[in-house]
Amino acid sequence: MNQIIQLRERRAKAWADAKAFLDSKRGDDGLISAEDTAIYDKMEAEVINLGKEIERLERQQAIDFE
Repeated sequence: MNQIIQLRERRAKAWADAKAFLDSKRGDDGLISAEDTAIYDKMEAEVINLGKEIERLERQQAIDFE
């Protein structure tokens, strides 16, 4: 359970960091460079992966309770 909470906190921080990065790199035209897009994509992938791990742990926990 504690691990799930820690992962949720990591995911929330990673998402906040990704959004802040995106906002800081957006140009006057509203777009970001290809390099910054690649960095953002990696940040977003980390958020998604953390979410998947949280789901796995929650499923394990539910099965354990059964």
